[in-house]
Amino acid sequence: MSPRTPFARLANTAWTVSTAIPIVVAFAGCLVEHSHAGPPGGDGDTPPNLVVVFVDDLGYGDLGCYGGEIAPTPRLDALAAEGLRATDFSVAQPVCSASRAALLTGRYPHRIGIVGALGPGADRGLDDEVVTLAELCRDRGYATALYGKWHLGDREPFLPTQHGFDEWWGIPYSNDMWPRHPESPQHYPPLPLREGDADGERLIETNPDQRRFTTEIAERGADFIRRSVAADRPFLLHLPHPMPHVPLFTSEAGEGRGGVGGGTATAEGQRAGHIGAALDGPLRRDDDIEEQVAECDKAG
Repeated sequence: MSPRTPFARLANTAWTVSTAIPIVVAFAGCLVEHSHAGPPGGDGDTPPNLVVVFVDDLGYGDLGCYGGEIAPTPRLDALAAEGLRATDFSVAQPVCSASRAALLTGRYPHRIGIVGALGPGADRGLDDEVVTLAELCRDRGYATALYGKWHLGDREPFLPTQHGFDEWWGIPYSNDMWPRHPESPQHYPPLPLREGDADGERLIETNPDQRRFTTEIAERGADFIRRSVAADRPFLLHLPHPMPHVPLFTSEAGEGRGGVGGGTATAEGQRAGHIGAALDGPLRRDDDIEEQVAECDKAG
């Protein structure tokens, strides 16, 4: 079987989704949203916009839409209520790198050499011969971006811009792989915060303040949506949040909401409002995206 087979099938089916309504799928750890750049009822050939939110270590019962009571997640609950809420979920491996490899390639991670969680400086990552969802979309004219945790190889040949993403910002592996690890601090170098685009890869800083991760990921995602709509391009936006994988950090928006873990989930749910508001712009041309984002931010 060709390594390109799984998404070759997707290419024949994914682009026929009706433009009449957005489709939302929410389940433990991952949320996928389809929207369309054109107005409802427009051309049936309009390619769908894709937003994939992949939340590290989020439990099935942590969200309100699944009965969670630790922390409020009204934004995510609203997305689930407006779309399709899945109640059965399987994953190729319940581990960082392997699950991401399966999500982005449609292949069993063992078959492409990704097992468990890759550490800093790993000598393996996504192979050039394996097609990703981002490459599939980019080849069809999509703008593509990833903001958050990559964890599919931190050497340059393995980074997101080498595998279909036009731009990215975030950390190349788990947020606990740094000198402040509670059990093995000597095993890890400083945690790099990086970004990459057509101009190359850049190190922003090391051991960044993780309290700002959730907010910045959401704000960058909303800005990417606005830019893509302004350029009249369909888009794939991938938001792999590093938390609530430990260590846990929360922004001011999440403080005092069910402890640090609950606060992290609350903040991530609130910042999903940034993305939902930005998506409203492509769906309803008479609304101003900036005002929607600001309104969601004020509402928490």
